[in-house]
Amino acid sequence: MAVTLSAGQRLVCERVLNAFETGSAEGDYGNVTIYEDGPNDIRQITYGRSQTTEYGNLRELVRMYSEAGGKYSGDLAPYLPRIGREALVNDSHFISLLRRAGDEDPVMKQTQDVFFDRRYFQPAMEWADANGFTLALSALVIYDSFIQSGGILDFLRARFPERPPAAGGDERTWIAQYVEVRHNWLLNHHRPAVRASAYRTRDLRREAARGNWDLAMLPVNANGVLVDDTGASGMAAPSAAGLMAATAAEAGADDDIPFLGDPETFAPVRTAASPAAKRAMPLVSALEAAGGGLMHVFGEHGDDSSAPALANAILSNPNITLATVHASGVSDQANARQNMTDTAAGLHAQRSSYGTAPGGTVPLDERLLHGLIALAGQYRFSVSEIAGGSHSANSRHYAGVAADFNVINGHGVSASNPDVPAFKNLCRTLGATEVLGPGDPGHGTHVHAAWPRPV
Repeated sequence: MAVTLSAGQRLVCERVLNAFETGSAEGDYGNVTIYEDGPNDIRQITYGRSQTTEYGNLRELVRMYSEAGGKYSGDLAPYLPRIGREALVNDSHFISLLRRAGDEDPVMKQTQDVFFDRRYFQPAMEWADANGFTLALSALVIYDSFIQSGGILDFLRARFPERPPAAGGDERTWIAQYVEVRHNWLLNHHRPAVRASAYRTRDLRREAARGNWDLAMLPVNANGVLVDDTGASGMAAPSAAGLMAATAAEAGADDDIPFLGDPETFAPVRTAASPAAKRAMPLVSALEAAGGGLMHVFGEHGDDSSAPALANAILSNPNITLATVHASGVSDQANARQNMTDTAAGLHAQRSSYGTAPGGTVPLDERLLHGLIALAGQYRFSVSEIAGGSHSANSRHYAGVAADFNVINGHGVSASNPDVPAFKNLCRTLGATEVLGPGDPGHGTHVHAAWPRPV
């Protein structure tokens, strides 16, 4: 079976999410909010009725609006090459244009409706269908996670025992356990703004507790906004499959998603049907959700898990192989696997003591650890070096923020490995600011990805 929502149920889901995001059941299309939740907690713009982000898919939304010939298309078009590539958070003219387009222009409202449906609702319902969910409240819970977090992430699913319906589990039990786990995670998050977003799971828990599985018990209280299905009569009753088909033509074959890269190396990740693009999509989408403009899955991957917990997850991940000797052939206690084993034990990782290596120890940065876990959701790879080995004198390896990858999807890294370009792009998407590989001096046989040095 598949999720099939009536027009009223779909409208309730949409309005609840609008209320969660901007405090308006009808959606505040001109809403611009600025939070310190961009890559590495930098400030960024979040925009629109479901709050897409400056370093996520805002560029795509503005491009769609410009191509639709909206009232402010000409004014916004020059910003397209800059969105997601340079900070616009302090550009008052750009922010004013976004607000005016959302508040005044019906074309922007229509564009946002198509955009948010394509980017969030369709993938959420596709995931629900694939995992056997059929109930309207389940659809709302899953949709909320895709909006706020870009998806249903594995580290949360691992915290409760129930299996999804497609695997023989009970749907209501799975939803109740998932919402409870997510609620506790939000309440204890290290970011105050994320902790404040627990109103979402609080309200969803209440609907499950009162048995509102078909969303017929109206109104629904969405953070103080009372939501009903007024106006749904006469509307078509969209199914997940129908919605996907209806907007497929809108999506186009070559839409691109900006990633966080250096302008000189910018190469958009395509959302067409190529295997590399399909692998890239979840991580790029992960950069952009925002609970009430609160958090993006970049933040969710960057959760409050400790370094030992992350290291244990890496050690047990079947998609990650960690070298036990250095690329130089030297054998010591600073190899990649030992670095991770020491981190899992609550210790600092050892650095090598040959060549330019300084010896001593260094803590592995959690941004690097989160990056490895996220990459493993899309690729199989081998890590040849982390904090050990001999590198350039000022290498970020010695700061615990870099990793070298010598095998991707079963093939050695080289200029002919077709997965290398997309893999490098995803490293940048995940916050790496130094990404080198074949074509760069000294990197013909591996990809080097390094995050900013700790402050």
